[in-house]
Amino acid sequence: MNRFLTAAVLAVICAASMAEEPRFNVRDMPLERVNITAHRGAGNLAPENTLSALELSWSNGWVPETDIRTTKDGVLVMFHDGNFKRILPNAPDELKNKGIADLTWEEIQQLDIGSFRGEQFKGQKVVSLADIVEALKVDRSRMIYIDIKNVDIAQLAHQTAEVESQIIFTTWDYDLIHQWKKLAPKSDGFIWMGLGKGEDVVGPVIERLKAEKFADIDRMQIHVNFDDQGNTTPGEEFLRETADFIHTNYPNVEVQFMPWNVCDNKDCYKKLLDLGAAGFGSDRPDIAKEALCEYYDAGSVPDWNLTDHIPLNRVIVQAHRGYGNFGPEGSAESFFRAWNEGLVPEADIRLTKDGQIVSFHDNDLSRILVDAPEELKHKSISDLTLEEVKALDIGAYKGEEYKGQRALSMAEIVEILKEHPTWMVYCDIKNVNFEQLARETEPVHRQMIVCSTYYDQLLAWKKVAPRSLTLHWIGGPQESQAKRIADLEKVHFHGIDQLQLHTSVDADGHFTTTPEFCQEVGQKLRRHGILMQSLIWGPAGSKAENYAALMDHGVASFATDYPTDTMKAISDYYQSRSEKK
Repeated sequence: MNRFLTAAVLAVICAASMAEEPRFNVRDMPLERVNITAHRGAGNLAPENTLSALELSWSNGWVPETDIRTTKDGVLVMFHDGNFKRILPNAPDELKNKGIADLTWEEIQQLDIGSFRGEQFKGQKVVSLADIVEALKVDRSRMIYIDIKNVDIAQLAHQTAEVESQIIFTTWDYDLIHQWKKLAPKSDGFIWMGLGKGEDVVGPVIERLKAEKFADIDRMQIHVNFDDQGNTTPGEEFLRETADFIHTNYPNVEVQFMPWNVCDNKDCYKKLLDLGAAGFGSDRPDIAKEALCEYYDAGSVPDWNLTDHIPLNRVIVQAHRGYGNFGPEGSAESFFRAWNEGLVPEADIRLTKDGQIVSFHDNDLSRILVDAPEELKHKSISDLTLEEVKALDIGAYKGEEYKGQRALSMAEIVEILKEHPTWMVYCDIKNVNFEQLARETEPVHRQMIVCSTYYDQLLAWKKVAPRSLTLHWIGGPQESQAKRIADLEKVHFHGIDQLQLHTSVDADGHFTTTPEFCQEVGQKLRRHGILMQSLIWGPAGSKAENYAALMDHGVASFATDYPTDTMKAISDYYQSRSEKK
């Protein structure tokens, strides 16, 4: 948050302390990004741990959870139980009492593990880890939970190296997660706990996670039992307090709850969402998804206001071109000023002549290098090497105090984000190769919000970097904006995490894109948990009353060329709303 706003922010916090601060709610995140973990492949919907179960999960947007064991001859395969009694009910007793470790891969391939679920599944086979890896290669957006049973994790890491970032290593053993992360740091660490038991079982695990600051944990899941009266074990207060603590202090850790004994009851899922769940594990992922969609629909109301749902310190403000009009755009100094004041800077990314990615907005150098030779002014970033770009003074045009500031490379931005895991950056696509961008920024994909006015570009980016966020910005007259929104609505805003509408305000206070239209669009977006953002062009972007009008109509985020004015306008708005309560 801006330093000069510290007193104002403290005043808001103190005033708001009389009322309950907004708590995390899953509706604040895109519906598409809420993970539903399909237990044992696809829960009770298909023979567990089969290739068809995995494909069923992926095709429905769920993430399959699998169990990996080692055969007698050292092949890693997907299978849950310690023996074959449940899966092969009609087999001879001698076979029933054996397990995966007692048979070779060749012998295991002869088993029919589908028939126990019904005649329609007859003939399905045990799947090898190699088969899983090949299935993951089909689509980079596919993820899979791997819950290990009897497995050498070094062997597991070696065999999944090609799809490392698509693996979610799953166990109840925190020490094992630490070991795994040293072998496969690009994968996610996931700890599950409870099996529907109480705080006396789950509590000590949570306390250890807190003590170690959730190191190596990307996701966690607490199993919850429901009694006939709808009471939970662990208790509701424990679940809510645990979720609140993690969402507040470790916002990058995903909190899942799993209704262990009531997987077909939608009301139980909705209750867990009220208690702070940001995802589910389930044996009925289809019902979990239905409950989730109904929950989002119920939260999309016309009079929604961000002060009731989003704490002030979590309101996202994009600093256009780094730090708007108050600094040289795209320089390190502007970026750091934005980050240190609680904003998210925007980088416009291009490729240099020698194939390096840098932050620079314009097509040529004429506006930034006002005193340069004409020949240089009319060149673009693509005409210069990275070394030549870094030699340019991109600050002097803003004033003597900015002289000597330099353009930032994407490599430098990545290193900064790695050092500050809570910082984010908007990346507006100008001229860049997506494969290269995805490869060079992989460690910080979750901290990137890639922006474009071209919807196809966002979909292409999602294919190579599914963990990254996206922003779709829409300019032009309101009529054309309405048409584009209608087209996006037909595809359920797929692939979009944030949407930004451009507007301007004339001398009489009339918006080109009206607050009422923003309210209508915002209501549609909230059904999908998509953030509604607005950019007010020109000097009108410095006026508090324009921000208040948009916030009154449900706008929840802003991009700005006037960062100090925008931050103050938002702070004052929270103050005034708090005083009215």
